[in-house]
Amino acid sequence: MSTTVYPVNGFDPARLSGATVVIPAVSLGNVPQLACDLLVSSLSLHRVAFIGTGDTVAPFAGSGDDGIVTGGLELYGTSTGDLLVLLQRAPTLKAKKEEHVALIASALKGAGVAIVLASLDAANQDDAQLLTPIQAILPPSPPTQPTLTNLAKLPPLRLTLDPTASPSAGSTSYPPFLPGAGLTRRLLSALADQPSGAIAEWVVEGDNRGDAHALASALLSVLDIDAELREPASWAGLFGPEEWSGGSGLNAEIYG
Repeated sequence: MSTTVYPVNGFDPARLSGATVVIPAVSLGNVPQLACDLLVSSLSLHRVAFIGTGDTVAPFAGSGDDGIVTGGLELYGTSTGDLLVLLQRAPTLKAKKEEHVALIASALKGAGVAIVLASLDAANQDDAQLLTPIQAILPPSPPTQPTLTNLAKLPPLRLTLDPTASPSAGSTSYPPFLPGAGLTRRLLSALADQPSGAIAEWVVEGDNRGDAHALASALLSVLDIDAELREPASWAGLFGPEEWSGGSGLNAEIYG
């Protein structure tokens, strides 16, 4: 049992062994976190553990559907299910990126499969990818595990980046360079010794509700879960006023 997992509500950390764990990478538009919010709300998951002490992320606390929520790493699940969702509501501290990734990898060591959710900068998307905004990232020889087999049915990630944009942008090694995806590459590297992969979505910043719904739906399909997505109450006013004043309103510059 990892000493970095602090259970609550009677959760047994031994349940991490063999479980499917969804990890949102803090990336463009916060789409992965919003997708995980949808999963927690739609599948009626509740907080079962804290990962670490919250010292690798910016301090944050607020009110949510499950009582007080924090900016640290919170694990959500049910008392019997084998699906666990990690939530991170605050950005990772720049000076603690390596420590943050190592914390997640240590806590999830032995999990059945880890799926990272990521968003990519659509400025680097080519015309062909407009028809496949959601793509899979898998190691060269993924294990024959049912969830990863389903993940492989998604279109594979294709990158057409200028190799001079980054020292690794033109590399074909795994994990690949990922524009706008935050710590996704480091997370995949840290999880490379266990069944893992990622679902990435090309997005632009704005009202990303639709992107979050699409990413969550893709994940549910990979997991063979049939559920109607339900937005949490905490999303009220997520991208400004509930009633948009229209193209001539003061908020048109931001939301229009």
